[in-house]
Amino acid sequence: MNWYSSYPAQRTRQIIADLAGLAAVILVIVAAASVTTAIRALSTFGRDLEAAGESFATGLGDAGDQLGAIPLVGEGIRAPLDAAAGAGGAVADAGRGQQELVETIAVGAGWAVALVPLLVIGLFWVLPRVLFARRSGLVRRMLRQGLTAETLAARALARQPLSALESIHPDPGAAWRAGEPDVVRALAGLELRRAGVLPTALPDALP
Repeated sequence: MNWYSSYPAQRTRQIIADLAGLAAVILVIVAAASVTTAIRALSTFGRDLEAAGESFATGLGDAGDQLGAIPLVGEGIRAPLDAAAGAGGAVADAGRGQQELVETIAVGAGWAVALVPLLVIGLFWVLPRVLFARRSGLVRRMLRQGLTAETLAARALARQPLSALESIHPDPGAAWRAGEPDVVRALAGLELRRAGVLPTALPDALP
């Protein structure tokens, strides 16, 4: 595929559009990453809660093990300590749950920030560039296979805006049917410019 036009002015506009599009993509990615990082910072509370719960559960569990070894009264003392240690484990689980929730929200928010702008960029930058490259490549290939000015002129009559056709001839369709060379060449030139191909690429080169 040919990504850039053979016409200097058109090629310059395409290069500027590509640079602007790439810059926009980078900005969107940076913004999405910043949002994700900012939300992930909220998981600090969950990490602290998890650490506190685990520390509490471990401390009470160790105390229960030591006191549980006391003859006769050990089991009675150990039971409430084990229950309290279980509560500490629940606190640690809550901390882990908060971290998982924050991570889910952070990733979702990052995608939400990036997705819509990237879709807009794709619609207004990537898609037109791909369509141009395909159109340019197709026209160049058909020219190598013998595509003539008459065929391009017929396509121009079907696709070009009326203002462009009027600038060539008051009745370009009639002039094309009559085979007026200047009109045929001018109409073909409109389609060639749309594909970014110079008139000299025609087998019967345009002046």
